[in-house]
Amino acid sequence: MQRDWMKSSATYTLVDKDHKKGVKHSFSYLAKDVKAETIAAFGEIIESFTEGKITDATVSSTEHVGVQAQSAPTETPNTEAASAQGETAPVEAPKA
Repeated sequence: MQRDWMKSSATYTLVDKDHKKGVKHSFSYLAKDVKAETIAAFGEIIESFTEGKITDATVSSTEHVGVQAQSAPTETPNTEAASAQGETAPVEAPKA
């Protein structure tokens, strides 16, 4: 199984006089290997131009996981034998 990083985003919870329970703000396009110190520093920048306080930060990443399907071996139908007996031979689906 192969895992490939696709994207990461950070969500900050900001509490202020108008949002006592907090309001969430999300930021996309984070680096794959973003460090906790960088997330905290950006939270401080957000606090510097707002009247609120950052109470929480969450980083979420999306990865693509490659899954290889294992198919059972298929038998090739004997169409001549099936036609002689008046039966319809099964049709094999095309392989993707």
